[in-house]
Amino acid sequence: MGELGKSRADVERTLELEPRHFGALSGLGQIELQRGDREEALKAFEHALDANPHLAGARKMAARLRAQKAGREL
Repeated sequence: MGELGKSRADVERTLELEPRHFGALSGLGQIELQRGDREEALKAFEHALDANPHLAGARKMAARLRAQKAGREL
């Protein structure tokens, strides 16, 4: 809803309670994308995939960010 600071605080609290909460990790990736920090977004999506390798959306975003990092667009 446009309140990235509050959303990030909620995610950080959730991760304090459950560090492998893949929904929070994936949400953190989305927040970092909105903030323009692709490197942190990629880290968050990769952590989400470590917690749950079946997250199709996180897998797709991680692949896209890796490709962008390598100079290729998907």
